[in-house]
Amino acid sequence: MHRSNSGGRKEQNDRLLYEILVTIFASLNIVDLAAASLVCKTWNKACRDPSLWHKLDLSTLTSYCFNTPPNKIGAYRRSSSKITQFLKHVLSLSNGNTTCLIFNYYVYITDEQLIMVAERTRKLKRVVLPKTGDFSRAGVNSAMTLWRGLESITITSAVPGHYIFPALGRYCNNITEMKFSCGCIFEEKHAEAMVKYTPKLKMLSIRSIPASMKALQCVLRFLEHLKMVNVCHSFIRDTSDRRLYGLGFDDLRNCLSPLSLGKLIYCEGYLEGGWCLRCQNGHDNSRSRQPYGPLEDVWREDEITSLATGNHNILPSRTPLWINRFRTN
Repeated sequence: MHRSNSGGRKEQNDRLLYEILVTIFASLNIVDLAAASLVCKTWNKACRDPSLWHKLDLSTLTSYCFNTPPNKIGAYRRSSSKITQFLKHVLSLSNGNTTCLIFNYYVYITDEQLIMVAERTRKLKRVVLPKTGDFSRAGVNSAMTLWRGLESITITSAVPGHYIFPALGRYCNNITEMKFSCGCIFEEKHAEAMVKYTPKLKMLSIRSIPASMKALQCVLRFLEHLKMVNVCHSFIRDTSDRRLYGLGFDDLRNCLSPLSLGKLIYCEGYLEGGWCLRCQNGHDNSRSRQPYGPLEDVWREDEITSLATGNHNILPSRTPLWINRFRTN
């Protein structure tokens, strides 16, 4: 009886220690969590708790981990083998429980790394792609085949549109959220591809990038389920006009119906200070963040909170995020 009670107390103590460790580890970034898993078997077991791995945020990787120049796009390209080793380790800890994957903005991802990550994250619902990478059509297709449950994606110029859209249409039939960022230009060909391959889209962000008015009209007209389009600080222009100038509020009212206008998230405080993230947070011009810091902000942040990475100060969802000033009585 005494031995039975002792065994029960030991089991309770072990369980309590496990829960305490998991609670502590939940506050660690991905690098520190990976390091903690190497301390001992007890810590390693706690580091594998599924609750720690629903969101795998690689944006917290810092340059000192791989002896690379800080805050430089593509800086990790020469450390590809170290990145691969690190990814394999953290993905083994996650045990396939990751549903949200955020790549590092500065990390250079190869085809092999993308496929390797996809093979270990088959439950993925949301992915934020990096700024740079070496992706082939076959590599993108292989990843999307494994990410059939994908619902949300942030696209950068690292993946050509004629690779990603057909792959999404063929393998990922539940895409409801999409963001164009960092080096992208939202053109008519993108809009037409979205109508064809992602007809269930509900949320779209083209904030702070150049965009074609015809492309915007296309998605607003033909995507039946579209509820919000974030155009904060986007440079929207009429591509049929050779003059290089952005369209203002009056132009939008003339080009779009009241129903379409009501779906836009728009900030008009560029000069006077508005409510959007860019106006509220301002620009951090510290030397350590130059010259790519502001671009990283565009990649991270979004007024549609489900499309934000969650690392910066995000304005809470609120009404009106919808621009009611466009609505007619």
